[in-house]
Formats: sequence, C-alpha cells, structure tokens
Amino acid sequence: MVMDGRLDALERVVEGTLAEGSFEYDGDEAVLRIEGSPVRTAGWGVGFGAAGVALLLAGAVLSLAGLPDEARWALAPGAALLGAVACFLLLWRFSPLSRLWTDLELRFGERAIVHRRTRLPFGDLRPEHLVWKNGPFFRRLYVRHPSLRKQLAGFFGSEERQAEEFRRRLWELISVPDLPGAPLRGGDLTPVQRWIVGAGAPYGAINGFRVDRLGTGPGAAAAADRRAAQELLQDPWGAYDLEQLLATVNWLVQDGHRADFTQDADLAARPQDAQAEYAALLREVDALITADRLEPPFVERLIELVRVRYGNEGGAYARLVPPLLRDEPGADASEEGAELAQFLHQLFNDRNHAVEELHRLKVLADPALRANVGRFLIWDYGRALMLYRWGHMVGWLTEEYCWERMLPLALDIQRRYSSWRDMATCYLQGRLLWSGGGGKAQDEYERLVDDLATEPRSPWNLVPWDLDLTRDWT
Repeated sequence: MVMDGRLDALERVVEGTLAEGSFEYDGDEAVLRIEGSPVRTAGWGVGFGAAGVALLLAGAVLSLAGLPDEARWALAPGAALLGAVACFLLLWRFSPLSRLWTDLELRFGERAIVHRRTRLPFGDLRPEHLVWKNGPFFRRLYVRHPSLRKQLAGFFGSEERQAEEFRRRLWELISVPDLPGAPLRGGDLTPVQRWIVGAGAPYGAINGFRVDRLGTGPGAAAAADRRAAQELLQDPWGAYDLEQLLATVNWLVQDGHRADFTQDADLAARPQDAQAEYAALLREVDALITADRLEPPFVERLIELVRVRYGNEGGAYARLVPPLLRDEPGADASEEGAELAQFLHQLFNDRNHAVEELHRLKVLADPALRANVGRFLIWDYGRALMLYRWGHMVGWLTEEYCWERMLPLALDIQRRYSSWRDMATCYLQGRLLWSGGGGKAQDEYERLVDDLATEPRSPWNLVPWDLDLTRDWT
C-alpha cells in the first residue's frame, strides 16, 4: 500500500515536538506504531526532577539561614531524586527498558487499532472517542472507547497548535473510507446515486459516516453506524420513530432554518434603532424565561417582542401569541401560526437561541451575505438527505424509498447552484448563520469541505455537477 499524503502530513505535524519520538511507520505493512512511553518518561522525569530541584533550593535556603541540620533533610532527598532521574534516563536511552511497553498499532490496511489482544475497528470510532487530558506540563490525547482506553500521543503544553493539528489529521485518517491503493468498497452506487449522496456529504462526513454508500459501513462498522445513527436521530433531532423522522424531514424541506434566516435578514436590514429595540426585547423575554417568571407581564412583553419581530405584519402575529401559549387546537394551522409556533418553541426550549439570533443579526449586517440568504436551501436539504440515510441505517426506511425521496431534493439542489463548490459555499454560510457565529466547529466544517473538494475519491470528484439526474438504478 502506498503511504497516503495525509499520513505524511501527520508525521510532519509532530516534527520537533515531544510526540515525535513516539511514532514509527511501517510502509510495507501500512501500520503506524505509537509508543506512548516517551511522554510518560518525560512526565515522570519532569515531576521527580522538579521535586528534586525544589528540595535542593529549600535546603540551600535553610543552610543560608543557619539551619544546617534541617538543610540536610532537604538536600539529601533532593540529590537522591535528581540522581534517580538521571539513572532512569540513562537506562532508558542505552538499555532495552523502553521495550517493556507494548506498542499501539494503527493498521490502515485492516482499518483497525490493535493493542495486545484488543482490536478496535476504525468504523467503531467517533470523534468524541479522541479525548484530550491536560496536565500542568503536558497535553495527552487518548482513545476513550468502551473496548480500548489508551494514550495516543503526548505534547508539551506549549505545543497546543501542533497538538490540535495532530488530532484533526489523525481523525481524518481514521474516518476516511480507505487509503489510496486499497480496493474501493461500496462502489455499487450508480452515478446518480453517488451524486445524491455527495449533496449530503458534508453533514454525513462531519458525523463520521462514509460518503460512498447509502447505508452502513462494512463488517464491524455496521453496528457502530447503526448506533450512531440512532443516537443522532434522537438527539439533536428528536426522532424516536418513523413518524417523527418523516415529520422532521418534511419540516426541513418545506421551511427549515432558512425561514429563520430570511426573517433575520429582514431584521438586519432595518434601521439601527429598530434592531436595538428588538435586541432589548429579546434579551428581556429570554431573561424572564430563564428565571421562570411567566406571570402576565411576561405575556405582554412577549407579544411586544413578536410585534416588533414581524414588522408590518407584527399585529397579525401578535394576536396569535395567547392561543398558542394556551395550546388551543388549530392555533398553528395557518402559515403564520406554524412559523410563530416554531419561533416560540425555540425561544422556550433552546437556552442559546436568543444569543445565537443576536449573533446572526451581526453576521447579517454584511449586505453581501444578506443578499445571498435566499440560497441557503442546501443547509436544510443537505441534512434532510442525511436523515433519510440514517432512517435507512436504523431499519425504518427501505433503500428504494430513500432513493425515490432523495432524487427530487437532488434535482432541486442542482437547479439552484452552479457547482459543487458553489453549493458548499452556501452550505458553509448557512451553517454560519444557524450556529449564530460559527464557533470552533465552523473551522472543522471548512476543512472538511476542502477535503471533499480535493480528495480524488470524494463523490464531488467522481461525478460531475451537471450530471443528468435521471433515475439510473433498477
């Protein structure tokens, strides 16, 4: 197997760091061996060395203070600790002592992590299984999985940038379907099916799912994919059965978050005093909800918030607030009622909604972004495509049902954008607005989109954007 360029990049990241001495790549076997003893050695060495120096300094101070007997109680242990550290380091460097620790192996050909008798398939891993543990001097990256808990790498505290880059690139190697030179599995998709999966690729890939198939990964990865799909359907989507799943997909297709984006764009285009009034009311109502102060004055402030939010149509929306709060049948039957019900649900149930909405108004202060707000359909459609895939993975939807429902979404996406890159740009902008400012995860999305655009076996590079999306499967 040919060494993948990303593995070269992973090795370059650790050059000159504490972690550099922990890695050995076997090109013939396509195995990366990780030996975690250097950071442990450095940790114990620094710890005992620091203790020894502290004791010697204490002894020196006591000696200068005219307390020679007390000084000996500090000087002798300090000298002993430093001597022990020196002897241990010499033994470590010039004896087989370091071989007592068993190496951890990342076997890329076999797509698994192996340590002693434990074998953990890459398909069972998710990003949250790579966990940092920060100490006073070192940052240690661990794999924390029910079947394997082992240190992967250690960095000095001053090497934070290299540490984060290492984790990102390591996850890229673990999460890709295969390395170049290995046979491509899951290649039974037709060109149109591959295009459909490609349209939802960013949301699938960011959650660790393969982008070369509709269903689960092969072998042991299948169970892990099913578990992950079930968990993601339940949280954050709240879909515990087929009916809830289809209702969620229907909402994404018909309205989704782009309806909020359009409303926020309208708010961001208003004069500054109108925006300030809305922001003040939103903060006030959010604070009252947080404090659980929902007595009648609260309802009055909420009605005023709704009136300001919807501008010229604010009166019609404001009249719907009391019946929606009383949960009267049919209160959300109209288009306005359904939209307002969604806003109230977010306001009451998402404690971050107010802050994120205020961030969105700041982001939408950019006229260019505000003018593009009508093109963020891909943010909703891309996730709807992945929800269909998850529904198939957990056994709620048949393969044929998914393809039949996903094809019209793909056709609509193709009509609205000019290229994979154009679609990806709007997807990232939609994610930026949805998150209320992007956060650290926005950088991960941007890197992932770059990978999808450059990876030779990405669906974006396997099928052209202007492919004729006519059903080509039996």
